[in-house]
Amino acid sequence: MNLTGKLPKSFFIKTILLLAVFFFLLIFSGASDSFNKTTQNFLTNLGVESVPDTNIIIIHINENDISAVGPWPIKRSYYALLINSLKDFEVKIIGIEVFLSARFVTQAVYDNLLTKVIEQADNIVLGSTAGSINNNNGTYSTDSLSYPTPKLLNDKIKTGHLNFLDETGIKIPLKIKTLTETEKAFSLVIAGNKPSENEINLNLYSSWLKFRNYSLLEYFDLLQNNKDSLFFLKNKIIIIGISDPQLSESISSAFDEQVPGVALHAFAVDNILNDRWFCNNHYSFSAIVFLLFLITLSFFTQKRPVEKIIAIYISLLILFLLISFIYLKVFYIKLAYANFIIPLLFLFITELIFYTRERQEILLGTIAETQALKSVLKNKESHLEKLQKELDVTETGSEKLVEKIKSLKDDISRMKKSEEDQTAVEIDSESKKENFFGIVYRSKAMANIVDLIKITAPEDANILILGESGTGKELAAKAIHSLSKRKDKNFIAVNCGALSDNLLESELFGHVKGAFTGAVADKVGRFEAADNGAIFLDEIAETSENFQVKLLRILQSGEFEKVGSSKTQRVNVRIVAATNKKLEEAVNEKKFREDLYYRLNVIKIELPPLRNRKEDVEVLAEHFVKNESPDLKISISVLKTLREYNWKGNVRELEAVIRRASIFAKSSGRKLLQLSDLPKELVKDTSIDFEDLVFESLRNKKFSYSSVTETAKELGKVNRTLVAENFRGVALKTLVENNYDVNLSIREISDTDEPEVNERVKNKVETFLQNIENDVKNLSGNDLETVKSNLSSKYKNLPQRFHIYLDEVIKHFLR
Repeated sequence: MNLTGKLPKSFFIKTILLLAVFFFLLIFSGASDSFNKTTQNFLTNLGVESVPDTNIIIIHINENDISAVGPWPIKRSYYALLINSLKDFEVKIIGIEVFLSARFVTQAVYDNLLTKVIEQADNIVLGSTAGSINNNNGTYSTDSLSYPTPKLLNDKIKTGHLNFLDETGIKIPLKIKTLTETEKAFSLVIAGNKPSENEINLNLYSSWLKFRNYSLLEYFDLLQNNKDSLFFLKNKIIIIGISDPQLSESISSAFDEQVPGVALHAFAVDNILNDRWFCNNHYSFSAIVFLLFLITLSFFTQKRPVEKIIAIYISLLILFLLISFIYLKVFYIKLAYANFIIPLLFLFITELIFYTRERQEILLGTIAETQALKSVLKNKESHLEKLQKELDVTETGSEKLVEKIKSLKDDISRMKKSEEDQTAVEIDSESKKENFFGIVYRSKAMANIVDLIKITAPEDANILILGESGTGKELAAKAIHSLSKRKDKNFIAVNCGALSDNLLESELFGHVKGAFTGAVADKVGRFEAADNGAIFLDEIAETSENFQVKLLRILQSGEFEKVGSSKTQRVNVRIVAATNKKLEEAVNEKKFREDLYYRLNVIKIELPPLRNRKEDVEVLAEHFVKNESPDLKISISVLKTLREYNWKGNVRELEAVIRRASIFAKSSGRKLLQLSDLPKELVKDTSIDFEDLVFESLRNKKFSYSSVTETAKELGKVNRTLVAENFRGVALKTLVENNYDVNLSIREISDTDEPEVNERVKNKVETFLQNIENDVKNLSGNDLETVKSNLSSKYKNLPQRFHIYLDEVIKHFLR
């Protein structure tokens, strides 16, 4: 089998898309550079802002300084004065970032003075500038190099070029060559280190104002008035430059809108001294790794639920940003951010498009089935009308005609039920539904019960709750406790019917160590635990007469003894008892003590069975459905069925039915509870759905070669594929339900004993199975999800409700 036969079409589409995005970013590098810069700034801003090297001090000339000592360029005698004063503080080295051009004639008178001061200091680095810069495989060259005036007067004065490149970040060539000489970078000469690289990518890891810095006037003011505060300058690196944005070439960073040239070179010195310039060597490699990773990711996300895909992509993006942050802030390595984030975004959009298309196909299939049902229903109603008129004309009518009318009416009724089964009911219950401590109701009967609970709960009287199993007796007991004066104390529930007499006595009253075999320690009883609170005794009618005597005593005096102890203990407990039996009859039959009955029956609350408050079925069903999933809804047919059912198990049974139906609906990929999700005992009359119509037609045509095409036309010109895929779906479902007994399944599908018809069906079913088996055999591995992703074409047109049966068939062949 060729590669395209093994891998799903969607995988190839996503791979081609990823390659297209990759080459787009490669060709239009400006777009990716801009994205990378934005991402880098975002990552740089995360976390704690780093602190620059404290050995680097900036003295900058701002607009106020120029106003005071200007105009620009300021007299070079100021630089001489500045150097002499710094020399007195024994600074390590001074770098003057201002290019001292020989073009200014007015400065000529001060040039000799400045040169002499520089010569005497012997630790000065001046800035030079290169012309046009060329990069030949990492070797930088220029056609011209301009030196400052002092260098022209004395060739021994140190200089370094001030040039930088603003490309995918700030890049500083550490050496620039001319035909006759090589000029080092200004920052490299100051730092004195010799990195093996030909260039550094500047790491602007904080605001430039984090450097210790002084304006020119601030410095001279301290020199004159507080000289002692400047002695810390000893052995420091001083960089002098201009910060006036109108005169200085500036750049932007993650922290500053304007970083002046003097600060830029201060960062460069810092980067070289502390080995924290950015490394770009991993850029191309990371771009290729990201591409391969995303291609692999697109394969492994095939056929996964869109919720999981979203979670995977969001998790990956967060993980990627975290890893990128660590690489950037800890290892100073820049990655190709655009080559991961942009393709991931396109991949995510593509997944959403595929998901939307898939949902549209399912919706179109459902619409087609619904339209076919409506078309057949309309034809049957028209036919019924004609037969009815015929019956009216003949007055008495033949028995055959009456039977035909009855059959048509039955079909129409079942089809309408099927139509209603596709339609979600809108339960406008928020304005009418009440939720009283978990008791959900709408009926007047339950409203009266709630009112009674509200009246009696604050009192301390004992309460007896009567009602059938599943009516909510424990919820009522908890509501009573929650509204009582004892609400902040313990509420203890005990099911008396679940324990034997001896165990019940030990459970309620407790026991002492050694009271019986296995009593290895003292045990606190339920009454003791409920002291000052309330105890709920459920199924109180199931207790023995001996136990009832002891219970009567605690009701009368609050006194009891633990099992195995003669010590009398006293508790103050409110008792709420409940039973599903008729206690008055039990009293008359001497099965329940009369005196105990009267002690318990101070206030009696009788909970009505669900069949006597059918108006609550709607709101209860909706409540339980929303508990299962907020997206789930109930069909009109399901709600009608729930209303009509007798509910012997009351609310508890309804909750169990809804939970079961929710599980079946979810497993079929539906958000609508339908009749097929309900237990068989609830559904009296089966409905006619689309697959019933399909099989009725196919059986009438005896599954002939053209039966699928003819059925498609007969059902209102629906798509032939829809009919064929319903046939395949029912075949798979029948096989799974019959434990892959082919002969039994064929007989069930054909609904006839005719050998020719069964042979045709057999050929079809065996073809379905053979195709699946061959495809499974041609795939390596036994992981269901991987196999499903490779067999996505098998699921494509198959109605969603049959997907679980295709899963089972694939599992069968995998085993």
